Amino acid sequence: MAFQTTLTPRERVRRALAREPVDRLPTQVNVTAALGQRLCNAWGIPPEALAARLDNHLLRLELTFPSRKSPDGRVVYDWWGVGWSTETEGYWPVYSPLAESKDLDRYPWPDPNDPHLLDEAARALASDAGEHFSLPNFGFCLFERAWALRGFERFLLDLVDDPAFAEELLERIAEIQLVLARRFLALGVDGGYFGDDYGGQNGPLFSPRLWRKLIQPRLARLFAVFREAGRPVILHSDGDIAPILPDLVEIGLSALNPVQPEVLDHVWLQETFGHRLAFYGGISSQSVLPQGTPDQVRAAVYACRTSLAPEGTGLILAPSHRLTSDVPVANVEALLAAFREGAEI
Repeated sequence: MAFQTTLTPRERVRRALAREPVDRLPTQVNVTAALGQRLCNAWGIPPEALAARLDNHLLRLELTFPSRKSPDGRVVYDWWGVGWSTETEGYWPVYSPLAESKDLDRYPWPDPNDPHLLDEAARALASDAGEHFSLPNFGFCLFERAWALRGFERFLLDLVDDPAFAEELLERIAEIQLVLARRFLALGVDGGYFGDDYGGQNGPLFSPRLWRKLIQPRLARLFAVFREAGRPVILHSDGDIAPILPDLVEIGLSALNPVQPEVLDHVWLQETFGHRLAFYGGISSQSVLPQGTPDQVRAAVYACRTSLAPEGTGLILAPSHRLTSDVPVANVEALLAAFREGAEI
């Protein structure tokens, strides 16, 4: 469908998420610091010009808090007190503060009412002046936050061996996230973005029954902050989460990310959920982008947009995760070229 008006990135995303006509599909390419530096060097641009060169449509907003690292610089601590390795491009926790204790009353929980938490987000919004679609980044939202605090294997055991403790931990996390969600909404963001991986390569990480009991009600409360204000909600959840997709739609999910082609069939997704869901992602960062040729990258973009956006909307074209330094610059260039070539479908 031809669409005569040239839309801003913000309006283009809004329309795509609502499955309304757009002039072209919006796009987003997130990269690690290492790949970002390689791209800047290859293209001769400063880091602050990278988002525009990647034609990014989303403005992702983070919390502002004092940075804390271990004396040797090998561990960085997040706002919740979890320690993450600085020696990998992925997310590798090396310190879980609740690993040896279930005493939640004695844990120094972060303060979601800290008046400076949203300082940088407010500056970013003011500087952007409504050009891009703004989203707070609630990565490691509920399940992932719980296992990051407790340790992955320990929390999986807690779900079965001590569900009362697991539920209390999730509830405390949810209450903090709810305060933050309301504060971001008051700041004027365009929607909500949550990250919580529930799937592995071959199915859910734990039973859908447990997910529906412990996660779904709390996730629904977080979604409701934005949905009740008329804002869309995006959920990033890696892996095969097909068994709980109807439940996510039921609690108000607007768009699913990252729709990994290795684990979720795109034609099935569109035929089953395309009338109620938009999609964000779809181009494999697991195989084709790091390992394929530029021609294979272009073919993957074509396959993604024709399967997930047969009507020319309802999709933010993007890799299925942020790109790491094993992705050749030539493949990033092929990706961007394919985005431009397939703008109108």
